Amino acid sequence: MIYRLTLCCLLFQLSYLQLQAQPVTLKSPDEFLPHRLGSRFTPHHLLVDYFRYADGASDKMQLIEYGQTYELRPLIAAIISSPDNMKRIDAIRQNNLRRTGMLPGTPEDDNIAFVYLSYTVHGNEAAGAESSMAVLYDLLKGGEPYDTWLKNTVVIINPTLNPDGYNRYSQWSNSVSASPNNPNPAAREHSEPWPGGRSNHYYFDLNRDWAWQSQQESRDRIAFYLQWMPQVHADIHEMGAESPYYFAPAARPYHQNVTRWQTDFQVAIGKNHATHFDRNGWRYYTRERFDLFYPSYGDTYPTFSGAIGMTYEQGGGGYANRAVMLQNGDTLTLYDRIAHHREASLSTIEITSLHAAELVREFKVYFKNSIADPPGAYNSYVIKASDNPGKIEDFLLLLSRQGIKYGVAKVDNKSLKGLSYLTGDQASFSLEKGDLIIPASQPRAVLTHVLFEPEGFLSDSRTYDITAWCIPMAYGLDAYATEVQLDYATAEMPPLQKIGLNEKPYAYAIEWGSIPATKALTDLISRGIIARYAVSTFRVGGIDYPAGTVLLMRADNRKNPGFDATVRSVAESTIAPFSLINTGFVDSGKDLGSDDYELVRRPQVLALAGEGVRSLNVGEVWHFFEQELNYPVSHVDAEEFSYTPLESFNVIVMTEGSYAIDDDMLEKLSDWVSSGGRLIAIGSAINKLAGKSGFGIEHKGPAEPDTSAKEPAVHQPEAYAGGDRRSLAEDIPGSIFQTTMDYSNPLTFGLGKAYWTLKSSTSNYAWLEGGGNAIYLDDSPRYYGFVGYKVIDNTKETLIAGQERKGSGSVVYLVDNPMFRSFWNSGKVLFSNALFF
Repeated sequence: MIYRLTLCCLLFQLSYLQLQAQPVTLKSPDEFLPHRLGSRFTPHHLLVDYFRYADGASDKMQLIEYGQTYELRPLIAAIISSPDNMKRIDAIRQNNLRRTGMLPGTPEDDNIAFVYLSYTVHGNEAAGAESSMAVLYDLLKGGEPYDTWLKNTVVIINPTLNPDGYNRYSQWSNSVSASPNNPNPAAREHSEPWPGGRSNHYYFDLNRDWAWQSQQESRDRIAFYLQWMPQVHADIHEMGAESPYYFAPAARPYHQNVTRWQTDFQVAIGKNHATHFDRNGWRYYTRERFDLFYPSYGDTYPTFSGAIGMTYEQGGGGYANRAVMLQNGDTLTLYDRIAHHREASLSTIEITSLHAAELVREFKVYFKNSIADPPGAYNSYVIKASDNPGKIEDFLLLLSRQGIKYGVAKVDNKSLKGLSYLTGDQASFSLEKGDLIIPASQPRAVLTHVLFEPEGFLSDSRTYDITAWCIPMAYGLDAYATEVQLDYATAEMPPLQKIGLNEKPYAYAIEWGSIPATKALTDLISRGIIARYAVSTFRVGGIDYPAGTVLLMRADNRKNPGFDATVRSVAESTIAPFSLINTGFVDSGKDLGSDDYELVRRPQVLALAGEGVRSLNVGEVWHFFEQELNYPVSHVDAEEFSYTPLESFNVIVMTEGSYAIDDDMLEKLSDWVSSGGRLIAIGSAINKLAGKSGFGIEHKGPAEPDTSAKEPAVHQPEAYAGGDRRSLAEDIPGSIFQTTMDYSNPLTFGLGKAYWTLKSSTSNYAWLEGGGNAIYLDDSPRYYGFVGYKVIDNTKETLIAGQERKGSGSVVYLVDNPMFRSFWNSGKVLFSNALFF
């Protein structure tokens, strides 16, 4: 019996080995899927299934699951090269990293180039994900020219950077579309419901999140990207259905750190694409609209990482669905869109393979220059260790995610000069042992310079996005840039604090002014701890405590038997500093029993969402509460707002959007505020309150014209051409403004000595009456980035953040969205103040 069983096992193993030795005929997407590719959108799970099937059927591919979305979908990428290369793919990858200096050692001259194709970062630009399967099949099925390309090229295919958005769109499309399609633009399949499939689970635009990495998908993707560091990266999109195909070279302006080589090779790639598109008679264009300036796109972030970074755009998007009638009478089908993306993708691989040795050589030079001759005037960036530990921790986490090196000062230096990021001026400062140092000379030198510069040189004001983004200003850090190259030692994160088991102080104090502190406060509130905050400075036990210090007093929590254990548990899980106060009798200021220590609100939050509401702002608020604070927020559709009972909420967040608030609802809101509610209006939501009965906020009109000119202006008719450029004179696409603060106002607590606001709107509001102007612009505001000359005067003496008291409650006006893309960290502290104080 044992003999027979053993013989059967041997025969089975022999049969299995023979099957394995047989060449596997790879199924095409049409053969594998239950539908023909292009006839409908492929559900995400079937897209993943095809990539997994191909991985098991080919020796040219390795599938990597590098992360997971918020809705628990896998984030996958296919690594593709020749069978010989795939046998040693990790050695090839590490050799490539040695070219960058991000991995120690001397690289071999293998002349193998890496090309990375990123599809469908916007979920409703779904033709990209569909075309990824066609490109994968082409590369794996064998034959020429693909086999030749893969000998000196590693291709990375990321089929969708946004699985949750892609799934939302494809599911909707397949549930409403006519069979096989209805190209009539009036049909419902050409009108996505709110919020659409463009964004991820939290309604974030992942194509603006490459540098900030606020979203899980971005963090996982960049960690993966930094392990491969391609020489070429194509970010594959869709746009309006009437537009022909767009590919490199990019439009101006280019950031000054884009090299001549990167510029020239964009042209070479564009010419190669043109050859393919010309052969097919397809329309296309280049050098318009999509520039290389803002650093957080899928073309610029790779560019500032040494690659040839590019955007490709196919006409279509969510509106086009499976097919749509165009103005010229033609019908644009999903088949067409897939074919165009497939051709551009294969052309990208082709040109990479043809110039692999050149690409590898220039890539190596790029990083050699980054270390030997970093860009910009400054050689070191200094973050004072005396700054808020929570802010510093968040900032270092961002640097670490970028692969940016930093260290700590080894010695003191009392005589340094440089740019102060708090004031925007050149200033003298002291370097003290333990201060953080970010060296300009490092493999990530270019990205470091781009992120730390107050503003980049803008050769053309017609740009696609915000024009300033300086991260030390965004975090409100006490930081400097200096021309001196400073020595540094390896930085180690400080250990988390410990509070003795037997410590039972009069009160615990939390240093306010960071997201870790906000998270600690919400943890405590959620666990039943009562908190207060200081409305003015005080001194006790020889320590000065600023306004905004959060106090957890034993007297307030005397009925809570777990008070000390709860506080200790939270304190030991955060970098936000906790300190112990052993008496209520202060050295200076008000004693701790004074009315100057007000109760922290336990917020019960309603936020507006739904049709007419700007989904991006809804997502910023939602993500902040759910992911950063782990605190609940109730979203209510704006269309249902007037029917919603408000008694169970003490905070309402009016998010941005075009929704309507009628007079009855305004009266209802006004009464709710007067009864003790806190209304927080963000950005364009303020327009719904401005000039309305019961609310004191007013629009500020244009500045009075200057009539002192000696000669009257000569007016001439304007040319038809150039209208788009003339409109820039009345625009603020995104610029950083220096503000003035009333430090006694609770909205400013924890913001430190300075608050820079990111302004991306021309809406201006007059100062509030009654002392509620917490943050505002004076009569000569300093700013970085582009501001149209016709609107700069309108910003003078305007409100940035203020509060208006109404009965027992108040209205907070946040003119510039402080949650913008979740990267303006000091703005999130401002929002926290509006929430709790």
